Order: sequence, then C-alpha cells, then structure tokens
Amino acid sequence: MTTLMDEDRRKRLLALEEKIRDPGSIANIDCLLDTVTALVADCDHDNVKIIKNIETYIKRYKELAREINDLRMKPEDFLPIKLIGRGSFGEVQLVRHKSSRQVYAMKRLSKYEMITRSDTAFFWEERYIMAHANSEWIVQLHYAFQDAKYLYMVMDYMPGGDIVSLMNIYEIPEKWAIFYTMEVVLALDTIHSMGFIHRDVKPDNMLLDKYGHLKLADFGTCMRMGPDGLVRSSNAVGTPDYISPEVLQFQGAQGGYGRECDWWSVGIFLYEILIGDTPFYSDSLVGTYGKIMDHKNSLEFPGDAQISENAKSLIKGFLTDRTQRLGRSGIDEIRNHPFFQNDVWTFENLRESVPPVVPELSSDDDTRNFDEIEKKNSVEANFPTPTTFSGDHLPFIGFTYTGDYQLLSGGSQDNVDNKTTSITGSHRNHHVRHRSSNNAELLRMENMLQRERNTIEMLEKQERTLRQQIELITQRETDIQNLANTYEKELTMLKHNFREMSRKADSEQEARRKTEAQLLETNKRLEEEKSKRTREMNNNQQYNDKINALEKQLTDMQEKYKSETEVSQKLKKQVAELRLSKTDVEQKASDLASMLAGLQAARDALQQDVADLQTRLAQERNARIQMTELQKELEGKLHSLGGDLERS
Repeated sequence: MTTLMDEDRRKRLLALEEKIRDPGSIANIDCLLDTVTALVADCDHDNVKIIKNIETYIKRYKELAREINDLRMKPEDFLPIKLIGRGSFGEVQLVRHKSSRQVYAMKRLSKYEMITRSDTAFFWEERYIMAHANSEWIVQLHYAFQDAKYLYMVMDYMPGGDIVSLMNIYEIPEKWAIFYTMEVVLALDTIHSMGFIHRDVKPDNMLLDKYGHLKLADFGTCMRMGPDGLVRSSNAVGTPDYISPEVLQFQGAQGGYGRECDWWSVGIFLYEILIGDTPFYSDSLVGTYGKIMDHKNSLEFPGDAQISENAKSLIKGFLTDRTQRLGRSGIDEIRNHPFFQNDVWTFENLRESVPPVVPELSSDDDTRNFDEIEKKNSVEANFPTPTTFSGDHLPFIGFTYTGDYQLLSGGSQDNVDNKTTSITGSHRNHHVRHRSSNNAELLRMENMLQRERNTIEMLEKQERTLRQQIELITQRETDIQNLANTYEKELTMLKHNFREMSRKADSEQEARRKTEAQLLETNKRLEEEKSKRTREMNNNQQYNDKINALEKQLTDMQEKYKSETEVSQKLKKQVAELRLSKTDVEQKASDLASMLAGLQAARDALQQDVADLQTRLAQERNARIQMTELQKELEGKLHSLGGDLERS
C-alpha cells in the first residue's frame, strides 16, 4: 500500500515539476523567482513593514531576493552603444552583451507608465509575440528582465533601419513596393495566426535586417482576438494617418473589429510608398479622421502619379469598407492579387531572394541607418513611496524570459526518475530483508530482483548514453543548421553580388561599346583632318603668296599709320593751343559781358532819372500854367476893382 501511495505522490510531484519546467506556465521557475523579488520590492518599505508578518518575510527573503537579482540577467550585463529609438513609453538602445559580445537592441519601458497607461500599453502581448512567434518575419526576443523601475526587452538588432529611412533615401519604384508589401503581408499573417491584431502597422514599425529583409516590430499595441475573431476596445489605438474607419467608429463606444483593420493600414502603407504621402493627410487631426470616415469620396490618386492599375486595385481593395475589404476571408485572396505577379519573387521564395536594397554596413554595430536622437534630461516618474501595501510590482511577475537557457531544463528529470527508482527499490529491500533467509523462493526472487536491478542500471546507463548522443546529435544538428543558415545567407549575398557584378558587367560592356563607337568616330574625324591638311598643304604656296602680299600691305599701312600719327600729334597740339586761346577769349568775353551788364544797369538808372525829371518838369510846367492863369485872373479882378474904384 505504501508503494502505491509513493507512486501516486511521485506522479503528483512530476506534474508539479512539469509546471515549474514549462516556460509557458505561470508557475514556471522564472515566475516563482519573480514572485519572490516582487514581493520583497513591494514589502520593503517602512510604512509596510509595521505589519509584523511582512517584516518577518522581509528578514527571511530580502537577502535571497538580492541574490536572485544579482545572479539573473540585469542591465549591467550589457554595454550601451547608442540610443536608436524613442517612443511613448520608453526608448531603445543599441547594446553589446559583455560576455558573448553579441549586439542587440534593448527596449526599456517604465513600469510606472505601464501601470498608469495600462489601457494603451500592452507590454505582455509584445513580450509574448516576440518570444513565441518563432518567425523570420518577426523581430525575435532573446531576453526579458526587470529591475525596480524598468522592464527590459533584448531583441534582434535591425541595422537596416526602418522603411521610413528607406523612403527618405530612395524614390521607391513599384517593383520594390511589390517586394516589401509581400513581406509585410507574411509578417502580419504570422501575427494573426498567433491570435493577435497589430493595430499600428506603419513604415516606422517595419525594420530591415542586415540582408535587407523586412521584419515587423513594436507590438505594444497588439491585442489578442476573442473566440469570434474580434477585439473590443473603446480607445482609438494607433497612428492617426493609418487608423481604419472601424477603429474610429468604436472609439468611446461598444463594439468590436477584427484583423481587417491591419489590412487597411497595409493599403495606407502601399499608397504612401508609391505616392510619397498618406492618402488622407490633413493639417488637423479632425480633418484626417473626417477624410478616413469619408474614404469613399476622399480617396484619390494624383494625376501625375506613375502607378499601375494593379496597384490602384490593391490599394482600393484595402481602403474600403470592412465588410468588403481584401483579406477579410483570409490571406489567400491577398496573395492571389495580380499586383504580386512578377517574374522574380513569390511568397514561397521571398526569404531566399535578394532584396532590392542590401544595407551597406561596416560593422555589427553600424548605426548609419538610424537618426541621431537627443538624450532626455527630464526625470521619469516612478512609483511613490506607499503608505500601505500597494503591490506595484505584482503585475510584472512572470515577465522574465531567457531564450537561450531555461532553468531546470537539463538533466533534472533523470535525477527524479533515478531517485524514484531508488525509493521503490529500498522499499522492496525492506520487505525482502524481513522474510525467512532459508526460503528458497525468496532467494530466487532476490536473485531475480538483483538481475532486474542490474538490468535497470544497464538500461539507465544506456538511456543516459543515448540521451548524451541525442544531445550531441541535436547540438550537431543545430550547428549544421546554423552553418546551413550561414551558407544560405552567404549564398544570398553571393547571388546579390553576382547580380551586382552582372549589372556592372553590362554597364561596362555598354560603356565599352560607346567607347568603341567614339573611337571609330574619332578615327573617322582624324582621317578627315588628314585629308583636309593635305588639301591645305597643296594650297600652301598660294597662302604664302597671299601672306607676302598681306605683309607688304601691312608694312605700307604701318608707314601710313606712322605719318598719320605724326599729323594727328600736330593737330592735337594745335587743338590744345586753340583751346587755350578759346579759354582766354571766353574769359575776356565774360569780363566784357559783366561790364556791359553794369553799363546797362547804369543806363537804366539814368533813364529812370530822366523819366523822373521829365515827370517833374511836366508837373512844374502845369503848375506854372496854372499860376499864369491865376495871375491873369487876379489881374482881371484887380483891373475890375480898379475900374470900380474909379467909378466910385
């Protein structure tokens, strides 16, 4: 009975151990260690430790929590190289792992921001997708860890930058747009197959690896779909220019939307990469949202745009009502669209093909494809000191992830099996030793038991040997796979180099053909020049005679010029003398004119005096005449008076 109870307990322990070992379980070893460190961080405050039980817990586990934090991965394990990105909730740095010397992109998120903005920050979804996608179209998560203030996610470094940088450098032709749109479609299909909707598909979140292939990134807006394939959110999450009308429609209201909202964003992306701007751009947010809701009337293509009818058809298929949108019935109707038909790329060979642009890199930490970002000097918000137990760190339990090594993953199962076998064997020995030693049947059974033990030991040794061989084979297979991947990448680069060399050879051949044509033309012109020179030499004598005649004429002209020059000098001298004489005459004339003006003024004055005298003379004459008449009149009166006197 005891053996059966032990067997039952063994099964229960194995079930518990399986949960602890399972990386996807919420009871795995990393979750348990996170629980210890989170509880210590939340309880290690003076206001909280006034509770005796909490103080006892802190005394027991604080040192263990410190050891856990020191032994696990931490920010100090990485050497920061350059800040390459900044978002709403954190920033991304290029770092190098100090031990392995491997280069990664490390995203740092504020725990405080994650809690206070939990309606728009989906860090759990981002961690899950990057850790478990296992896709060549998704940026892979290698490590996730945390400290008291931040969450850290260590990811693949994409040295090619994002599609925005590519569009700033190149004018993207439609052939390139086919390639990048195909890769975006495959990346989104991976997200949808995992049960998530991205909700923020845009060129900024499309990164290029060192070979030029596209990978989707930034899953902080992703939501898991429900059983009906819909997500329900009252917040319009995403970037305004790329948001679908159904997401805006359910803003602040009840309702759900599905994966088709991501295909709308792909249509915006394709329009932008071909036209150079988003189709519903406006100077204001209200204007942009208004155009999106009225997309049937506001979607237009510029008249001078170099864009095929197939491209227009695909864009219109994406930028339409959700009930009619391309992709609503699955990815196949997108893959079968005529826009993707070409003689180079298919959805099956896309990853093995050479991209239109392969980044030129000088080292594994080359950041030429990333803009310079200024460091923020502002202090980030942090959790306030709690007055009671607040559990600020509990929401982050289980965030820790290690892609290259899982705790308790190696050899422990064998030890448990061996211990269980030993326990069972010891119980059997206990019963055997209490039997009669003279029982032949007992001896026979003991011998059989010993043989079974020997057989078990031999089988266990064989099992361990086989497991070691399997591990070696697995390791060898991994090495071979890595080697194959390396060769594959080298082959891709060789194909790319071959195409580049072929293109250069064609260019050089064309240049050589042009050079040969120019050489023939030059030879022809040389022959013509030779013929012309021969004709000129035949006429050389005539030219010499003409030259002699012209030289004689030149001599005569020079003599004539000399005599004319002498005459001219004499004339110039005479002119100078005449100019001096003219100056004297002009001066004298000026003086005479002045004298004349004075005399004229004197004459005018005298004439005025004469006129005045004449006037006075006339007045005197008139007065004299009047006096004469008065005298005559008085004389007449006197005579009359004399006559009167005589008569009287």
